[in-house]
Amino acid sequence: MDRKNTVLEIVEKNPGIRFNEIMRISDIKNGTLSHYVKKLADEGDIILERSPRVTRMYPSGISKKMTKICRHLTTPTQKNIILYLLKNKISTSIEIKDFLGKSPSVISVNLNELFKEKIISKKYDIPSNKYSLQKPEEIEQVLDEFPELFKK
Repeated sequence: MDRKNTVLEIVEKNPGIRFNEIMRISDIKNGTLSHYVKKLADEGDIILERSPRVTRMYPSGISKKMTKICRHLTTPTQKNIILYLLKNKISTSIEIKDFLGKSPSVISVNLNELFKEKIISKKYDIPSNKYSLQKPEEIEQVLDEFPELFKK
């Protein structure tokens, strides 16, 4: 398989993947990979999502809704929170913190990001807010379509 197709296959299996991850997986050097990524983007085979300090790649034809979910599933802590809520339905930040073994501030930042992006919902409760996935069926659809995201 040629390098261009190797890069395309990696992006198709791992939507939301970052440039450095492709370099690590494919063992293609920086300049060569840049060439093929640009070529694939110019030909419309992949979509580049650029944000400050991060460029993510998606296969062409993927919906905006799926790109948003994939972006969060490629962030380890957010992915673990999403998978935890997929399994447990409703949880407090303390339960999530205890399960993931992360600091309260890390959990808080990631929960707020997922809430802001409308991936999770928050029910204000005393003594602790309760979190759940807004649309668990959409998360399951993405994981069914792109099982590589689940394995990492």
